[in-house]
Amino acid sequence: MPLTFVVGTGRCGSTMLSRILHLHPDILSVSEFFAALTDGFRINFPIHEMDGEEFWAVVSAPSADMGALIQAGLRVPDLLYPYESGRFKTTTDIPGICHSTLPMLCDDPDALFDRLADVIPEWPKRSATEQYQSFFALLAELLGRRVIVERSGGSISTIPRLRELFPDARFIHMHRDGPDCALSMSRHVMARVAVLTIEARIRAGLPDSACWEDIMAVLPEKFYGLLVPPFDKERFMAYPMALTSFGQVWAELERTGIAALRELPTGNRTNLRYETLIRDHEQELTRLGEFIGVPVTAGWLDAAGKLVDPGKSGSAQAQLSALELATLQAVCAPGTQAIAEFSALR
Repeated sequence: MPLTFVVGTGRCGSTMLSRILHLHPDILSVSEFFAALTDGFRINFPIHEMDGEEFWAVVSAPSADMGALIQAGLRVPDLLYPYESGRFKTTTDIPGICHSTLPMLCDDPDALFDRLADVIPEWPKRSATEQYQSFFALLAELLGRRVIVERSGGSISTIPRLRELFPDARFIHMHRDGPDCALSMSRHVMARVAVLTIEARIRAGLPDSACWEDIMAVLPEKFYGLLVPPFDKERFMAYPMALTSFGQVWAELERTGIAALRELPTGNRTNLRYETLIRDHEQELTRLGEFIGVPVTAGWLDAAGKLVDPGKSGSAQAQLSALELATLQAVCAPGTQAIAEFSALR
């Protein structure tokens, strides 16, 4: 079954793209699946051999940290579970795939969860690749789709791991103007978590290679309520973080992610610029449909157009002073250059 990944830095328009792809009757648009598989604020999904029981335990595990964020009122638009009416009443008990993945696919995520729970634990022991492929195939069968596109926010850093698991998969690199993306990141809960984590690592005196567990083991007290629950919403959103910090994160993600994309066969990769998509969605979606392997219809293009918001382009230029914009552009320059050079490849 054809498999494509949308990868990006986060805040690049990929959630909008997931919703657009979901409108196509042939596409199983799997949103935030791999992001949901690991608790804590990092994507580090398992790649070892598993039987069905262990695989289901991974897939159905709740994310305590995500639940605590929601309890504190720190929600993000990607979270679609019906928290007030759904079966799982305590947010810390909600399975990770129920926050975004299953609600994107259907109106009753609890029922879909039950259908998966009836089947997956009985699967035999096999490679992680086979388990993931079977999971996607089962969803596609249940929902009548034939092509899979997975998209997790900030997944550009996981390209090597995705390639290891799925060497034949195709990749759509979605990117957005660096300053616009950094500005959006500065207001987004999970992006703020990422920058706070970097600051905590630095303040703890740990090297760049330190993992989440290393940082949590020596977390400075000032980050309690910011990186570990119970979270303090007002303090979390008011905590001062330089806009340039988000620009640096964006640039480094693009630089290292593009280095990984360069190793892909030319036919297995393509670029999608957010600004181009919202300016001419029909042309860009027609091109993407051919890349993914689905027919492009006027009905799909018309429906997609209703999800496109051109007003979100150019936000940094509109909201920042000339000096702030120039400073942010300079910080973003390595990522901007990497995108330009990669986009010029044939």
